[in-house]
Amino acid sequence: MLDDKKDDIFLSRWINGKLSEEELREFQAHPEYEHYAKIMAGADALDLKDYDSNKELIKLKSKRNNKKPGSVIKLWPYFAAAASIAIILGIFLFNPNQSLTADYGEKLAVTLPDGSEMILNAKSNAIFDKGNWEKNRLVTLEGEAFFKVKKGSKFTVATKNGEVSVLGTQFSVHSQNSLFEVNCFEGKVSVVNKGHNKVLTAGKAYRNLGNTPENWTFKTLEPTWLSNTSSFRSIPIHYVFKELEEQYNIKIEQEDLDLGYKYTGTFPNDNIDVALKTVFSTLGIDYSLSQDGKTVVLEK
Repeated sequence: MLDDKKDDIFLSRWINGKLSEEELREFQAHPEYEHYAKIMAGADALDLKDYDSNKELIKLKSKRNNKKPGSVIKLWPYFAAAASIAIILGIFLFNPNQSLTADYGEKLAVTLPDGSEMILNAKSNAIFDKGNWEKNRLVTLEGEAFFKVKKGSKFTVATKNGEVSVLGTQFSVHSQNSLFEVNCFEGKVSVVNKGHNKVLTAGKAYRNLGNTPENWTFKTLEPTWLSNTSSFRSIPIHYVFKELEEQYNIKIEQEDLDLGYKYTGTFPNDNIDVALKTVFSTLGIDYSLSQDGKTVVLEK
């Protein structure tokens, strides 16, 4: 984070192009630079015009003298656009809570304040207090994420189903409805879930689904979804359908289908035709995809 006391002055100089070449290079190398750049790119897209107050006053008087009864002169576009920039910058600069959500089919990489990396899977959300990280090292997660924790750093990932405490490790957390799953890829993590306390080391996994805890071992070095493949181990098919919907922004109509079936397998996250064929042929279910590619209808 930039020096809090100098934020407003520094950013004002940057916005007005008054940084020295050395200051600009240092700022461009800062992990938060791209966030500020995106805000300014959005502001530029508003296509604001230079405002000549004297000229506009003359025009206003002219319109007032010639206006028809009941007509209204609209001055808001200039002020609304300027206010939009102020609101956007204000929210970004002065709201300490950082809330991030990955879109359909998206993987969103985020650098936490201590330099650790978090990658959100599609339609997952995370919130953390970037302004008070040293005192509140907590990431609240809904969905699925992979963490690469900087050596020596410690924080907690909290979900509605349980918490994971970490110290210099790599792991993934998936929390959705009654599903809670943690996979440790490197180092060690402590898991607290509905009265169950587990310590996982590299290659160990823990899952609690419907208050039925289980453990297993694995050999992969990172979650398969990082390389565009969703994988499942004996999981109810409605979680598989949910993942298909989140990866491809589709709706699966599943009336009168027994959702108690368990699925073990994978599907690609970058080819909807192959994904649907892989899942539904494995389950022995016929299906059709609507013309607009947004709805999958399961056939009895």
